[in-house]
Formats: sequence, structure tokens, C-alpha cells
Amino acid sequence: MDNRDDILDKIRKCMALAQSGSEHEAATALRQAQRLMELHKISQAEMLAAGVHESKSKACAVARPAAWESDLATHIAAAFGCKLIFSSSSWGWGEAQWVFIGLPPANEIAAYSLEVLLRQALKARREFIGSTLKRTKKKANKTRRADLFSAGWVHTACAQVGALTPPEGATEAIQAYIQLKHPSLGELSTTDRNAGRNWSDKDQDAYHAGRSAGRGAQLHQGVGANKPLMLGGE
Repeated sequence: MDNRDDILDKIRKCMALAQSGSEHEAATALRQAQRLMELHKISQAEMLAAGVHESKSKACAVARPAAWESDLATHIAAAFGCKLIFSSSSWGWGEAQWVFIGLPPANEIAAYSLEVLLRQALKARREFIGSTLKRTKKKANKTRRADLFSAGWVHTACAQVGALTPPEGATEAIQAYIQLKHPSLGELSTTDRNAGRNWSDKDQDAYHAGRSAGRGAQLHQGVGANKPLMLGGE
């Protein structure tokens, strides 16, 4: 018995033939597509979503990601025309993941891009903590200022990433996929340790240090890409 992917592929081919200039050939192909959909109980929504796939990238947090990390993932998803989902770990242990949903290879490149940029962001953060914040005694202040640094880094790095134009019908296909595969998505809660606070001079310095460091971000060609991506350091 054919698996569902094979059936969907046959229907897509029939639908392509249904666009034929030959009226007889087009009508025959359309009837065949309709018969296959009825026989295998395949909806229009499932057909629409058939070309959409998921790619995953490991998240830093297991439940509530930092706001700066969420901003980075969100910007990358938007740049590559993907829907972004945060999949938290089960029962508070294991790995959480950022899930990019889109039309290949965009979803694959988006996941790759986050992996590369998040690794660089974390490296820059560690270096900032080890140098500028090494004399900050209070752990909460050190973490807060490191978050401000990371937020600044993300702001500059993301400003250099140009958005791609998604193929026609991509938005509708992704939405159909979400409705079929993830119909009960909730709102993501992030951790923002600086929300509602008045920034001190040291806080401002941390943020602007991140803005400056973010200019060195590098993003090279990803999986499935046929040309270099658009982000490069100075």
C-alpha cells in the first residue's frame, strides 16, 4: 500500500497536469486527483500543507527562553518566511527546541542560521561576562547586564539580515500546516530580567557594548542554500 507522502505526490502531479493546455488532458488529471483525494480522505488543507516541513534548533532554556534569544529566533523565522514555535522540554528536563516551519529549503536554512548566530551570541556573552562584568559581585546584576549585552548584540546582528521573498502561496501553506499539525498553540512566555527597570549608566554601557559586538556576526552558507547568505561581519 502506498504511503501518504507518495499519494500526496501523485495528487500534486495530477494537479500540475490539470494546468495543461490540453483541455482533455487537464480534465482527466483533475478527475484523477479528485478520486485520489476522496479514496484516501485527503482534504484540501492537507494538500495545501503537503510541501511544508519542520526544522529544529536547540534552545538555551528548557521552558522560558530569554527575551533576547526569542528575538533572535523570531527575526530569523520572519527573514526566511517561516513560522516559529518554541517546543519546551517535557517535565522540565531534556532539551527544548526552536521549530522553524516553512517550505524547504527555507526552514532548514533558518534553523541553521539560528544555530550559527546563537553560538556566536553566547560566545560574545561569555567574553563580556569574563571581561567587563568580572568585577560585578551581585549575580543578579551580572546576569541582567549580560542580558542587555545580548539584546544589543541581537539588535545589530539582526539588522544585517535581509528578508527573503517567500514563494507564492507559502503563507497559506504554512498556515494550513499549523492548523493540521499544531492546532492548539499557546503564547510563548519569555524571561526578561530588565522589564520595567530604569537602566543605570552601567546598564546602558552593557547594551551598547552588545550593539558594537554584534557587528562582528558572521553567517555563512547553510544547508540547502545555493548562494551565500546575507549576513557578514565587518
